[in-house]
Amino acid sequence: MRQYASARRIAVTCAAMALTLAATTGAATAAENDEVPAAPVITSPEYPDDDAWHDGVGNYGTFVIDSASDDVVAYRYAWMGGGWKTLTAADPGAAVSLRWLPESEGPVYLTVRAVDNSGNISAATTHWVRVREGRAAVSHWDPEDQGGAVAGDGVALDASGPSGTSAASAAELDGTDEAYLTLGSSVDTAKIFSVGAWVRPDVVDGDMTAVSQSGFRLGTSTGAQGDAGWYFALPAADGGTVRVTGGNPEEGEWAHLVGVYDTEQRTARLYVNGELVDAAEGTVAAGGTGPLRLGDGQNGGDGGDNDDGGNWDGLLTEVKFWDRVFVPKEIEDAAERTAVRQGYWNLDTAPGGKSPEYAGGEPLTLAGDASIYTTPADCDLDPFCEPMTPPLHGSGDLLLDGDGDYAETATSVTPSDAGFSLGAHVRIDEDTATHDMTVLSQPGEHTNLFTLRYLAATRTWEAVVAHEDRADAPTTTVSAPVEPTDTLDGQFLAVVYDEKADELRLYVDDVYADDTAALADADAWTPAGGLQVGRTLTADGGTDHLKGEIDEVRAYAGVLSETQLAFLRLGGIDA
Repeated sequence: MRQYASARRIAVTCAAMALTLAATTGAATAAENDEVPAAPVITSPEYPDDDAWHDGVGNYGTFVIDSASDDVVAYRYAWMGGGWKTLTAADPGAAVSLRWLPESEGPVYLTVRAVDNSGNISAATTHWVRVREGRAAVSHWDPEDQGGAVAGDGVALDASGPSGTSAASAAELDGTDEAYLTLGSSVDTAKIFSVGAWVRPDVVDGDMTAVSQSGFRLGTSTGAQGDAGWYFALPAADGGTVRVTGGNPEEGEWAHLVGVYDTEQRTARLYVNGELVDAAEGTVAAGGTGPLRLGDGQNGGDGGDNDDGGNWDGLLTEVKFWDRVFVPKEIEDAAERTAVRQGYWNLDTAPGGKSPEYAGGEPLTLAGDASIYTTPADCDLDPFCEPMTPPLHGSGDLLLDGDGDYAETATSVTPSDAGFSLGAHVRIDEDTATHDMTVLSQPGEHTNLFTLRYLAATRTWEAVVAHEDRADAPTTTVSAPVEPTDTLDGQFLAVVYDEKADELRLYVDDVYADDTAALADADAWTPAGGLQVGRTLTADGGTDHLKGEIDEVRAYAGVLSETQLAFLRLGGIDA
């Protein structure tokens, strides 16, 4: 756990001179003064050492450190047994103060030792703190939790929120002067505050305000070069404007924004999708109070109440306003989007020619001569049973002969607004693989959203995605060589289409991407038709039928992490 601490060091030069004087003019005295100083006494009004839990993550506290010995000139301290730091007293025997911001809930301890002017070090004093989770937002708005908000005529409350989050719904604002919502706020923006929201712009060619109050503005802006970016702006106490910018807003794509103003550190920070993109040091904001406005380009923030940032044109939801520091781990968690499993077929059985989906969803229907390959359970006990190659995982896998065999679902596997992820275990014989073979594909009306296949000429795995559902659509491709492995093991393949990172990634066995390609100016689209296993479906029928075995087919709306993919590679039931 990272701990932030700052100390008020007054008259450090005087303390250093006192130490020098003791060393140069009182050597004999120092030699005689070998008595260790009294152990420190630690007190804190916000975080006392008792059995109670105290507020909390993101809330600063002060620790006053003193000793009964009047020759103590410094204190050494450490959090949780970590690296030692030093606080110097203003005068011998004077107390010191330590400021601290907890970044996680739970028990934590501070250890301190006193140091006198002869260099003697006291016994340690340990001060335990029991930290609560951070205080809830003082203002919260989404369509399900209105919080007393008043909406203008340019607002509709029936849109869908970002997939993979707890925000099921969102407001749609049309960018007109009536595109705003107003709700009460008790936060003074001259003091510590944090503001966050999920936002999705429908245009990115001008300045727009997503959230504002007298004292700040959060939204999109266009730079001098015409490039769009996110920004967090505060009018400064000296009459200027503090503005932190970063990230890359895209039309129709969700992003999670957090702006943090910290008076202790005198910083303004902007986080986009859980990552710090910009920070301004030495910030002293002018601040202000008043209602919190969503989508209102006329309200406060940038350079005064008359500054026009443009009303929001797009969606927004989960707007929260805190009177504390929203710490990095909280920001990362708030921006997380969970991939939602759309199908998992372990292919161990296929009663009636249908291999069931793990959670009771649509089965995979086997076609052609496709079958579930298994080995006899009692082969080890049968002296006449010839040893057989075991299935890839579990008790069975899908066996395809390359001559018209395949399996499919009844309906499509669709991506979310975050992207999609697919994975499967595959076993082929490269020595007999003389034609290109498809592992997985998802057809649309005119082309395939994606195709994961084996190219015989180059002995490579390849994943291709189409940017649009048309026959001549541009495509993005990633590829990787077939790694030499034990034929019994096969290979684990995974394709990840990441909207946030604008990347297409191909994984072959390893948890790190074997190939990555940029997906600039591309968005995943909604396909039609069922997921194809073992072939590519075209207007003329099926092609590139696979000869080999496929097992553990999985499809997700959203992006799986490399840790989750590693878990699936090892045969985990779910990510």
